[in-house]
Amino acid sequence: MIKKEKSLLLPIIILALVILSGIFLLKPKIVNILEARRTINQNKQTLATLTKKVATLEGLSKPELTDKVDLVLKILPSEKDVPQTMFVIKKVALNNGLVVSELDMPEVGEIASGSATPAKTDNKEVLPSLSVNLTLSGGRLQIINFLKQIETTSPLMKVSGLVINQKGEGLDEAMINIKSYYLSFPKTIGKFEQQITPVTTQEEKIFDKIYNFSLISEEEMATPSALPAGGKSNLFSY
Repeated sequence: MIKKEKSLLLPIIILALVILSGIFLLKPKIVNILEARRTINQNKQTLATLTKKVATLEGLSKPELTDKVDLVLKILPSEKDVPQTMFVIKKVALNNGLVVSELDMPEVGEIASGSATPAKTDNKEVLPSLSVNLTLSGGRLQIINFLKQIETTSPLMKVSGLVINQKGEGLDEAMINIKSYYLSFPKTIGKFEQQITPVTTQEEKIFDKIYNFSLISEEEMATPSALPAGGKSNLFSY
């Protein structure tokens, strides 16, 4: 009986060694096969996402999209454009027959820097902005028209402060703070497989509003006397 047990022990040991050797040899291959299957599944999901994204892009009108992007960039520039902002404010004032006695930007910061951050940002403000201090004089109706027009003229601006003093019969002096907004381009772009976010109804309504903004032509800005004369202007006061 002992001899029989000894005779079976050797084959069992050999069989165990063969099995263990097979496991160690096959394990890397099994791991590679499983990893390959995961990669294939991930690629299939990515392909499905990209196919859907391509279909969405193909459904867009390129001319219409280009026109909308161009308009939005005129209304909301990608960098601080100090000369244009000063020119537009003064032009709207003079078009209303108002006399500009002071015009400055106390916190200009880095000029024309697309990636720069504003010197100060109001926590309630969604967009970075340039602050402009303006003092002008004229009739009350002309001042009111100026306030309305400045918020519907490119670039995007908002009257954030106003004090009006009567200087004489039919003559008022207005001290105004205006914020001119801009939005720097993102430093990184989304992942290529990220889905395109559709334009919401609210965003369409906003675009309809800015579509009626008054635009200053490049020809006007390019003229040697682009910045209207008259009044005291300090472009870079700190």
